[in-house]
Amino acid sequence: MVAIVLFNTFNAKPWPVYKEEPLLTLSDSAVLHMSKAIQIRTVTLNDSMQIDTNQYIAFQHFLEKAYPLVHLHLKRTLVQQFNYVFEWKGLDTSIAPIILMGHYDVVPVEESAVNLWKAKPFGGEIKNNVIWGRGAVDDKVNVISILEAAEGLLQKGFTPKQTILLCFGSNEESSGAGARAIVAYLEQHHIKPSMVVDEGGEITTEEIKGVNRPVAVIGVAEKGYVTFELSVEKRGGHSSQPAKETSIDILSKALVHLREATPESSISAPVSTFFSRISGSTDNFMQKMALTNLWLLEPLVKKSLSETPSGNAMLRTTIVPTVIKSGVRENVIPTNATAIVNSRILPGDSRQSVQDFITKAIHDDRVKISVKGDFSSEPSPITDISSPAYKKVESAVNKVADSVIATPYIMLGATDSRYYRKICEGVVNFSPVTDGKGYHGIDERITIKDYQRCVSFFSILMKN
Repeated sequence: MVAIVLFNTFNAKPWPVYKEEPLLTLSDSAVLHMSKAIQIRTVTLNDSMQIDTNQYIAFQHFLEKAYPLVHLHLKRTLVQQFNYVFEWKGLDTSIAPIILMGHYDVVPVEESAVNLWKAKPFGGEIKNNVIWGRGAVDDKVNVISILEAAEGLLQKGFTPKQTILLCFGSNEESSGAGARAIVAYLEQHHIKPSMVVDEGGEITTEEIKGVNRPVAVIGVAEKGYVTFELSVEKRGGHSSQPAKETSIDILSKALVHLREATPESSISAPVSTFFSRISGSTDNFMQKMALTNLWLLEPLVKKSLSETPSGNAMLRTTIVPTVIKSGVRENVIPTNATAIVNSRILPGDSRQSVQDFITKAIHDDRVKISVKGDFSSEPSPITDISSPAYKKVESAVNKVADSVIATPYIMLGATDSRYYRKICEGVVNFSPVTDGKGYHGIDERITIKDYQRCVSFFSILMKN
């Protein structure tokens, strides 16, 4: 057994090295377009009635002015007013089209945190070769990069072999209703794309310890999503005469029991491939030995990964309380106590299995469990890494990032592309951004080099 372990370890070969091709030259106008896009406050809110539609109209006018050839040569369809489908007719309409997509809405900026930003959140400032502002990485970089690539190819007289659809949603950060409407529109027109590329994975040089090469994690599946409400009702009263147990006590114990219970871990096919591809490129001997001998050392790998939030989320369904509500004032024992619990579901599990797990972990009939929220989904199917869709994205990644290790990955969050999986088996989630900064937080920004890489990446997909 020792001989087999050592043989596997020492025979692990580094992933092949591909050299980056020269990136497209990024014009000054392209940089200014990205800056301008950030300045338009297309903020999506849970209450659609409070959305500033003037900003969405301004964004539409900006696109028309910035990308005249796209609007001249591509058929534009507005779906439910603010969602876009641009159709770039190909030379051979018998070939299934491809879809390049993104969303141009952004999450709000916390008013209390504005002073912590190093640049104005909606200023689109350009300094030190970095573009700053909300939406720089999530996800206006995809939308603007796709349009820049298309405009650049149109300037050269390019026509794609197969039809290309550019689809941009307006409310991914809230309900995703725009993406659902676009998919319904595509279904009505009997459009079944062979490939869909959306935001998701990225290039990292920081997250994977022991590997001294950049790693491009390409999303091939999404975890499912479901939210539950845990509620307890027990007659309250005056705080001077508390019962031995209150509604808050019952709920608190339930949450403690839930957090102490751990869903089963498993190494999915994409994660196993991920381990295989990085194993030969790690300088850490123990890490290499573990990753090349999962048949024996899988429990140790799982234990190690489970120590970090991101590693743990790769291995299992996660369940965590996010909101707790109870009480009206300090001298009144409340009758009702509720908690909101959010779960991201690993492929192999389901919404029902999560609810069954919660019920068993709490083991208290006084705690009522119900599904809440406007959105829930089962884990997505997994895109085959031998499919043309995955291979085209992987090939493009190898051309825009030097010495990168491209590997499949399970998306921990949810994107608009989840709705496209009903019409396409080749959904891939990736943007060639390197360790994106400020997602949903402070100091969101993107380097001009990464922006240049994104434009080149989408141009390659369009040409190929």
